[in-house]
Amino acid sequence: MSWLVLAPVCVWLLFGIGQPLLNRLGAVATILALEGATIFLASTAHHPEPPPVAAIMSPRPVPSPTNESCPVRLPHPDEVRLSRTHVTILWPAVVGECDTAAVVLGEKGNRLKVWVHEGALVGNHRASVVPVNIDGHTAFVDVAHKLARHRWVAVDGRSGERIPTIIHG
Repeated sequence: MSWLVLAPVCVWLLFGIGQPLLNRLGAVATILALEGATIFLASTAHHPEPPPVAAIMSPRPVPSPTNESCPVRLPHPDEVRLSRTHVTILWPAVVGECDTAAVVLGEKGNRLKVWVHEGALVGNHRASVVPVNIDGHTAFVDVAHKLARHRWVAVDGRSGERIPTIIHG
């Protein structure tokens, strides 16, 4: 608050026409005192711990298990929800939905290509393996992924079709 009140007065005293030398020196001393107090308070202030962040699974090769109980599915996303740190992908749920899904996100220009794969994955692929959540008749996954702030267009990585996108924050 001191900066908001004293800084404009000091500028006026420093650069005002007809101000005596004593006023100018007082303005300089006041600005130096404000800066010193700010530095002192910033160095001694208590900085709270950052809030805990959900565990982020880095992309890693997905093994192709042989005893997978859920069928191989390549869901077509109905909707993608984007935030600065997460991508949520939604599709219609089916009976026997897998517990996890392999998700690959590819950025090119302003396009975010989305691939979702449930079930056994043949070969090694760079993908994030995330849990599949069910809410009523909708299945969804939440992938921790930092996105640059600009207008993203989500597209299905297989068909190239645009996916309706909701942007949060």
